[in-house]
Amino acid sequence: MLGLLALGLTAFMIFTLVKNALGGIQLNSNDKFSGKVALIIPMTSRSEFFLEPWIKNLTTTGPTKMDLNIHILVDGHHPSLHALEELREKLPYVEIHSFLVRPAGRESVPWMIEQIIHKIDSEIVIIGDPELVPTQNAFSSLAKLVSEKQCPFFVVPQTARNSSMGEAVACVNPTLAYVSFFGFNLFNYRKNFSNPLESISQGWMGMPISTFTQFDWHRVNIPSWKDALAKGWALENKSYSMAFGEKHLLRYYSEDLKAQIYHLKKFWEELWQNGERQGLVRYLIVLFIWSFPILCLFSHPFWSLGSVILLLLYRFFTKIVFQESWTAVLLHPIATIVWIGTFFWWLMTDLQKKYHSRRSGPF
Repeated sequence: MLGLLALGLTAFMIFTLVKNALGGIQLNSNDKFSGKVALIIPMTSRSEFFLEPWIKNLTTTGPTKMDLNIHILVDGHHPSLHALEELREKLPYVEIHSFLVRPAGRESVPWMIEQIIHKIDSEIVIIGDPELVPTQNAFSSLAKLVSEKQCPFFVVPQTARNSSMGEAVACVNPTLAYVSFFGFNLFNYRKNFSNPLESISQGWMGMPISTFTQFDWHRVNIPSWKDALAKGWALENKSYSMAFGEKHLLRYYSEDLKAQIYHLKKFWEELWQNGERQGLVRYLIVLFIWSFPILCLFSHPFWSLGSVILLLLYRFFTKIVFQESWTAVLLHPIATIVWIGTFFWWLMTDLQKKYHSRRSGPF
C-alpha cells in the first residue's frame, strides 16, 4: 500500500509539474517596460542577502526606460545592514527602511509592508524574498506580464550553480515541491493545496498597484507574506498565475556545504517558530516520496524500482523546467538524505531541548 501510494503521488507530481511548465510563462529578456516598478524586500533576522551577485547583476546592465525603486524593509538590527548600506551607495534607487520596534501582537513582515504602502506609487509592485537575486530583465519582463494580464503572478526562481553538491541540496527545496502541487485542489483547507507549501517556498509576487494598495495587511497577520497574500486573495475569490524566472531570477545559497547544512537545521527551526506546521508536514511528505527508493529499498524492492523509474522521469522534467545541471539531478538521492538528516538533527537537538526544558520548568 505504501509503495502504491508513493508511485501514485510521484506520477501525479510529474503530471502537475508538466502542466505548470506548459501553462506557466518564462521571464524573457526581450520584454520591455517603460513604466514605474517597485520591489519590496522584507528582511527578518533569519534572512540572507547576497551583496556581490546583486551588485553584479544590476550594475552591468545597460540603460533602460524603466523607473525602478527597491525598498528593503529591515526588522531590527540585521547582520547584513552594512552590506545593504553598500548596496544603497552603488544603486541610488535602493531605499532602506529600518524598523527597530513594532506593536505587540503584530508579525514583522506584514506590519513593515503596511508602513510603506503610502510611499509606493509605481504601476507594478513586486514583493520578493531577500535570498533571490534578479537582473534588470526580471523587472521589465514581470512588469510587462502583469501590466498586460492585469493579474498577480508568482515567479519561481532557478537555483544558482555555485557547486555541484550545494546545487543538488539547494534544488531539492520547498519551491520545487510547491511547483509540483500548484493547482491541486482536492485536499486544501481553502482553494489551493499549495498554499502551505507556498509559505515556505521562495519567489516573487508581482501585482498591479491597485491590487497591492487594496490588500488589508492588518487583517491577515501571518509571518509569511506569500501565505498572507494567498489567504487574503482566497477570501476575496482572487487568483494568481505562475511564472518561471529562468536565468533572470536566481536563488542563491551558501557556497560552503557545511554552512548550507547548518542553515537547513535553522530552516526547520524557523518553520516551527512561525507555526507553519501544515507546510512543514506536507514538505516532509514530499521528501519521503523523493527518498522512497532509498528508505524502502529492502522492505519494498519492487515498488522502489518503479519509484526510481518515475523519479528519473520527474527529475528529467525538473531539469528542463529549472535548467538544473545533470550533476545536481544525479545527486538527488544524497540531497534528500541531507534534508531528512537535518530534520532529524533539529528534531533530536533543538526541539528536544525545548521540550525537556518546558517539562522540567516550574508549573
